[in-house]
This record gives sequence, C-alpha cells and structure tokens, in this order.
Amino acid sequence: MKKFLFILAAAMVIITSCHKNDHYSPQPYSPFTVRIGVLLSLTGSGASNGQSSQVSTALAQQDINAWLNSIGRNVVLQLAVADTKTDTAEALKQLKLFYDQGIRLVVGPYSSAEVSAIKPFADTHSMLIVSPSSVAVSLAIPYDNIFRFVSSDVIQGQAMSTMLVEDSIKVIVPIIRNDVWGNDLLGATGTSFTNKGGVAYTAVKYDPKATGFSAELTQLDNNVNTLLASYTPREIGVYLCSFGEGSSMLASAGAYPHLRNVSWYGSSAFAQNATVISDTAAAGFASSHGLPCPIFGLDEAAKSKWQPLVARITSSLGRSPEIYALTAYDAVWVGLKTYLATGSHPDIATFKLAFTDEASNYFGVSGNTTLDVNGDRAFGNYDFWAVKQLLPSDAWQIVARYNSATGILTRVK
Repeated sequence: MKKFLFILAAAMVIITSCHKNDHYSPQPYSPFTVRIGVLLSLTGSGASNGQSSQVSTALAQQDINAWLNSIGRNVVLQLAVADTKTDTAEALKQLKLFYDQGIRLVVGPYSSAEVSAIKPFADTHSMLIVSPSSVAVSLAIPYDNIFRFVSSDVIQGQAMSTMLVEDSIKVIVPIIRNDVWGNDLLGATGTSFTNKGGVAYTAVKYDPKATGFSAELTQLDNNVNTLLASYTPREIGVYLCSFGEGSSMLASAGAYPHLRNVSWYGSSAFAQNATVISDTAAAGFASSHGLPCPIFGLDEAAKSKWQPLVARITSSLGRSPEIYALTAYDAVWVGLKTYLATGSHPDIATFKLAFTDEASNYFGVSGNTTLDVNGDRAFGNYDFWAVKQLLPSDAWQIVARYNSATGILTRVK
C-alpha cells in the first residue's frame, strides 16, 4: 500500500508540475479519441532503450487520461505500440500499418537509420514523426515531417572532442556502425576533434546486422598497433559508436593485446545500456577502460518532474531508464496537447505548426522542449555516463557534464 501511495503521489507531482500553467480550460466540445502510434525497438540492438520507453509511454498514457478526466475534457488517449526490432524495413512496415489504421502521429522510432527509412513515406503521407532519440546530423532538415526531441549530434561531437582533448588524447581509432547514425556521429566528432588539433584515424565499420566482430576487432587492434609507432598508449583512444552490440565487443576486447592497453570512449546509443551491465566480461572491461558515453542530459531545473517519473519507471522496469524514456514521455504529452489545440483531424500543415507551438510552451520531465528550425530540440547539454564498480555489482554513473552554451566540461566525482 505504501508503494502504491508513493507511485500515485509521484504521478500527481509530474502532472501538476508540468501542466500547472496549462492554458486549456475545461469547456464543452465534441468528445474524441486521440490515437498515437509508438514505434519502439523492443527487440534487436536497441532493445534496452525500447523497453525503457515502453514503460514511460504507458505511464504517459495513464497520466494523460487521468489529467484529461480531472479537467473535464471528454477526450481519451490510446497508444498503439509496435516493435521495429531495431530494423529499418520493419520500422517502415509498422509505420504503414499505423497509416492504414488512421494514425497520423507517431512517437519513435529509436534509431536514425529507422527514421531515415520511414521519412519518405511520412513526408508523402502527411504523417508527423517525433523521434525521442534520433540524432543524426543529416536528418536535421527544415520543413519536413520529422521532429526530434533531442539535439543533433553536432553538440555530442563537441562534447566528446572536449573530453578527448582534456584527457590528452591525440588520436582516436573509431569502430562504428556503418549506418547513417554511425557515419554522421563520426563526422561530427571527427570534425570537432581535428579542429582542436586531434587526429581521427581511419574507421573500422561494421554491418549493424552482424552478430560476430572478430574480424573488426582484429583490424581495430592492428590499427592501434600501427599508431603506437607515433603515439604513446595514453595518447590513443578507441572510439566506439555502437548500440547494444557494443557489449559483445567489450566482452572480447580484453583478448587483444593492443585494445586492452588504451582508453576507450563511447557514444549516446550505448550510454546507460543494460546489456553491458548484464555481461560480466563487458562490464569489467568498460569499468577498467573508462568508456565515458555522452548522451542528452537531464535538466536539473526539471528535477522535481523527472525524479519521481524515473522512480516510477525504475519500479516497473527493475533498473534505471535511459534518458530517451523521458523524451518519449514528453513527446506523447506534446502530441496529445497538439490534438487538443487542433481537433481530431487537422491537416498536416496546421498540425505541424500547432505541434511546434505546443513544444515551445511545454516544460516537461526532460526540460524545455522548444524546437529549432529543423524540428530538433533547440536546447540541451550532455551527461557522460560510465560503468563503475559499485559493490556488489556494476552500474552506470554520471562522470562528467558538458554545457553546450559555455563549452565547459565539468567532471563529477
């Protein structure tokens, strides 16, 4: 009973704090049902994020319907959830099924490769896509139907290069997913790092659908060996741009003589990933080789909102959620409020304008959701997460924060 009362109280804190200045007052109108599609990577390499967001969007539906009832609005929110399997073809298949069901607003999908795959259909069929996690620079396009509740990877590249320079890393040796996200992120980080005097070595690229990485790790080890002729081990950093498959690489990396003697750095798609914690070998390698992973950061000004939601998600999920679970929660809320502003069947131009307006007037669990001209989040800093040994088990912890407005990196002890 105490646990139930705590969760109920936490839910009310979120609802009232996010919406206490709501300009929608109860008034008579025709009732309708809002149907929002949710594309999640419940299986595949993005499953950790998908499972977190499945819990958070279900809580958003619960909180929204309670709020609508409390203000006397005869509107009901329904969510249709589909698993993309972290696969581009499956994401497009599920989007088309949503379209056939009359759904025109979709939260998701998780990866930039999936967003890129569904973009042409969404643009030509008047569907509005709100990804809580896509960050590829090449998808920052004005006036299309793709909106993203995180900033593009330009800022992540700046954050990572700042840390690399402060760590006295002179050259990075990348191993990346050979998709739009991996290539765009390496481009952003590489450009920022070289502008600061660093060197980005030729990347080892792997097929996102691959299940084994011995050939890639061998090449990566050879690359590090080659660089040791010009740099010390402390000046070399392996740069890992992966999804959950990165855990398999970390678990095997200790068997390679050069890979185990240099520092490792990660990226946003791997930060807080549950797969590394569940693999003893991967967690051990990560904790002993640094692997700080930058990801869109929690807004301290919104702590009174996100802290109780994180507690609720953790209670259901059994672990702490990734930040994208919070941006997904906010995306559902802004979508619902857009329908309240436009009615149940707006044309796409009206809907996009209303969505942008609602986002600019919303301050949710992930903070200020104002969008830029590309439909991406206009503001945001980055938290660096790393695996730390906290007896009796390993866990992700924040080790640094990057302020995009000042360019300052602050270590967290």
